[in-house]
Amino acid sequence: MGGIVQVFYVWGKLWYNWGKATHLRVVFQKMPKKILKVKKSKWPFPKWQDCAWRRQACGKDSCPICGRIKKDRQKHIEKGEDPDSIKAVMEDVGGNLREALAAIKADARAKGFDITNIDDIAEPPEPAFFPLYLEVNLWRDDVYKLAEDSDLTSSAWLYSEAGEDLLWYANTLAAKTYRQLCNRWHLDNGDDYGDYDYAYTGYAIKECLKILNQALAELGKMETEFKNKFKLAQLHLNILVEKIEKI
Repeated sequence: MGGIVQVFYVWGKLWYNWGKATHLRVVFQKMPKKILKVKKSKWPFPKWQDCAWRRQACGKDSCPICGRIKKDRQKHIEKGEDPDSIKAVMEDVGGNLREALAAIKADARAKGFDITNIDDIAEPPEPAFFPLYLEVNLWRDDVYKLAEDSDLTSSAWLYSEAGEDLLWYANTLAAKTYRQLCNRWHLDNGDDYGDYDYAYTGYAIKECLKILNQALAELGKMETEFKNKFKLAQLHLNILVEKIEKI
């Protein structure tokens, strides 16, 4: 594995493991179930949350996520360090987590929601417990196998917007699917945790699926030896969509 494929793969694994390890347990009590069908005009989610998973974040200094990332990068540059190295990223994770949690808590209080003691919430099962996650992760692995084969010939699609979207959101879909399965597990086990995150993660998953379908449709139109494999990947993805939407 090399080049751009390795970059996306390593970052995807790091992002997934960080999300798995932290699995922020922020509980918004008495969050109405109708939030799942909320209108855009009454959007209850702070837009900066999208910057945690979108390939193209807002990049604003005022953003709790992007602003911190900019500060972290500048800190490493001033020290003569590579801000994109795994070592630098791992050093920043702890600080980012603390700031993100503080921002979420502040936003919750501003909306009048109480937050349950996060230490009282049980740990959800490991990914292997969920058959659907294994299916989604297998699809993701197939996408990366296709990318590896393409990387051997430096295929142009890897460097296109659609190609970068495919690699980025294949990772994101796997991570978000596991997160949503954990939310469902909490709700099914009588834990109030998950109402808010279930709604938000459902929205994020729909966005990922929309972007992935658009990327695969565009890649399927390209004159490349992998054209039919893109179409097959899209077919498999849409089979998974029906299962993911039932979480």
